[in-house]
Amino acid sequence: MSENNIINETEVVKNEETNVPEKANVLLGAISYVDQEEYEKFLENIDINQAIFVLMAGCNYAQSRGSYNLDESELIAKAIKTIKKSSKNTKETSDQ
Repeated sequence: MSENNIINETEVVKNEETNVPEKANVLLGAISYVDQEEYEKFLENIDINQAIFVLMAGCNYAQSRGSYNLDESELIAKAIKTIKKSSKNTKETSDQ
């Protein structure tokens, strides 16, 4: 696994050498890693897209646990949708 390749939305990963499933540690309900070394490499090399993903995962995780009132949820959801839309538009422009 590359040092920036933290696994998303899964709790079971396969060991690359043995192809045997391993239990992964999961943070914020969306970010998982197999061992502390992989986690520390991710932290050391996090880029802007990964940082945005972490913040959005954190917001979604807190919301799923009832941390926000209705107005706060609406505001955060709108912010996330705006980021996703902006990111999509930027990617489409750069692809052309």
